[in-house]
Amino acid sequence: MRLEILANLVRWSMLLPVLGLLLGAFYFAWHALKEAAGALGQDLETALPALVGAVDLALLAAVFLIFSLGLFELFIRRLDLPLENVLSVESLADLKGKLGQVIVMILVVKFFEKAMAFKPEAALDFLLFAGGVALLAVALWLTRAKE
Repeated sequence: MRLEILANLVRWSMLLPVLGLLLGAFYFAWHALKEAAGALGQDLETALPALVGAVDLALLAAVFLIFSLGLFELFIRRLDLPLENVLSVESLADLKGKLGQVIVMILVVKFFEKAMAFKPEAALDFLLFAGGVALLAVALWLTRAKE
């Protein structure tokens, strides 16, 4: 009986990382908003990299939010959110799967940022770039394959 009481109390220690991750989500969301708002008055050549950076920050905010709410659901209690199970987490494997999908999207955005600065010098450069795009397509397909 004492071990169960102790385990019940220890699970509340998970509130600390949950709160820290929520603060991180707000931090990245705030900076995504600032980045997008800063791009509004600029020409397209300058605004596009800033908006891609804002998407990257928004995806990081999503990672932190998913992970914090997932930990809360796993260790503290279930959340009754009207989000059609977008943030619903049943197990650690489910949480890792959701995070994996968001991380792949972050990598896609990072690849897009690099692609905007891409200056091909030879035919091999085009071939390698096309290979990178193909690998990204396969990665996106694999994240959706089990659904």
